[in-house]
Amino acid sequence: MFGGAGRYRDGIMFGLVSDGEIYLKADDSIADRFRDAGCRPFVYRKRENLVAMSYWSLPEAALDDGDLLKEWAELSFEAAVRAKRSAER
Repeated sequence: MFGGAGRYRDGIMFGLVSDGEIYLKADDSIADRFRDAGCRPFVYRKRENLVAMSYWSLPEAALDDGDLLKEWAELSFEAAVRAKRSAER
């Protein structure tokens, strides 16, 4: 798949770590917030193609601010819960 390590809460994957970078789950309702914060989508190579996943890099400011990291992680977890619910329908 992507060659990273998943981060889970309550059995739901909301983050991943790859090549020393943290990425958080996003959906359409919060992707613009990640984009506006200067984050990048997680992309990996599968054969000759680049594949983008619905995970975005952690905002730089959250790397040094635990409270801010928690806020972004909560947003991400909520997006992961919405995705799981949608997939179960």
